[in-house]
Amino acid sequence: MPSSPEACPRGCGDTPSFPASWGCQPSQVPQLVQGHTTGVPREGPGWMKTEVEPGRAGHPLRSSCADEKLGIFQDDGDVSVGELLALGGAGGFQAACDQYHKGIISGSICQDLCNLHKVEWRTCLSSVPGQQVYSGLWQGKEVTIKCGIEESLNSKAGSDSAPRRELVLFDKPTRGTSIKEFREMTLGFLKANLGDLPSLPALVGQVLLMADFNQDSRVSLAEAKSMWALLQRNEFLLLLSLQEKEHASRLLGYCGDLYVTEGAPHGSWHGAALPPLLRPLLPPALHSALQQWLGPAWPWRAKIAIGLLEFVEELFHGSYGTFYMCETTLANVGYTAKYDFKMADLQQVAPEAAVRRFLQGRHCEHSSDCTYGRDCRAPCDKLMRQCKGDLIQPNLAKVCELLRDYLLPGAPADLHAELGRQLRTCTTLSGLASQVEAHHSLVLSHLKTLLWKKISNTKYS
Repeated sequence: MPSSPEACPRGCGDTPSFPASWGCQPSQVPQLVQGHTTGVPREGPGWMKTEVEPGRAGHPLRSSCADEKLGIFQDDGDVSVGELLALGGAGGFQAACDQYHKGIISGSICQDLCNLHKVEWRTCLSSVPGQQVYSGLWQGKEVTIKCGIEESLNSKAGSDSAPRRELVLFDKPTRGTSIKEFREMTLGFLKANLGDLPSLPALVGQVLLMADFNQDSRVSLAEAKSMWALLQRNEFLLLLSLQEKEHASRLLGYCGDLYVTEGAPHGSWHGAALPPLLRPLLPPALHSALQQWLGPAWPWRAKIAIGLLEFVEELFHGSYGTFYMCETTLANVGYTAKYDFKMADLQQVAPEAAVRRFLQGRHCEHSSDCTYGRDCRAPCDKLMRQCKGDLIQPNLAKVCELLRDYLLPGAPADLHAELGRQLRTCTTLSGLASQVEAHHSLVLSHLKTLLWKKISNTKYS
């Protein structure tokens, strides 16, 4: 039986409640207990949903994909993804596995998740309310499980900083929709979100191929509903668009609007990702020392930085358009055991078409009114009182600001001055269209070359 979650951080379901033995106080919430007959039967005899009497023993736990609080009562206290999903419905409605058993949704991991219980549920990885992200184990591999994620690009930046997606009801497409209509429906959605690109029919083909996970050469209504719900998830759409890129996590499977990716890379760059409120309190020398002590050795940091710069290239005029990083922090990036860069969280990456549609013509008094997510900001035309379409600061300039703090401390003496000069040049880049093409490519190429020369032909390359 899989092990129970290790902690009860805020964010994986607003206010999660775990047994006292897990370090948190149990709360009076609905439970699954043996011997009661109200609710939907579960695996094994007598498993029903009912209200727990005050003081009654149980193992309360915030469900994975539910807005309501549900719980588990089982002698060993172990929790699997299958057990949790049988409790909480995606988007706060019916349980995902219940929906699967009723034929409403489908997916490549539904069988392992709901019938065979081969997916193990481990630790909550999110600290943001509404974002439910967990580590897990599936088919002997470390995986990341994501579900029930609110779609504001930045819940901390205010309710109108980015559009929210509708709750997932699994109501589209409707019965009677032909495969041709679903193809056109998908193409229209992708055009609206990625722009009118000649490569989109190929992406539609990928969507249909993924929907037909059992390879029976047809797409059932449940498969189509699940894929349509997944497309509403910003990160899933990004993962699908960047599947051929080495710096994005690989999609492994899905069930309804829950999806599984490769295991989370090593967390935020230790030392560099100190809490913002703490940084001003630390002397610069101590801050630099912490980065060097807690983070990888400088050559490894250089290798990770090269990967991040390559990722910026991948986001710029890729096969499916340009994407913007709209919360550029070290907490959103990671690296593998071999120190290859991996983007840990694509939630804050947005298609150019979506950002422009949100910003262009928006009423403003100041440029701060023209913000998508946390830091995708456009100029405000104060005469017209409308936001313009071009961003003030491109991806590369924002990334170079991060790299300045990450790479300069501990940099080799013979490299320090030139690296500092190139990073300063990079941070002054503008997002205006007249600058973007050749100039950005040149600056990025120079930076990569400078770093690569220093670590090539060594054990760090």
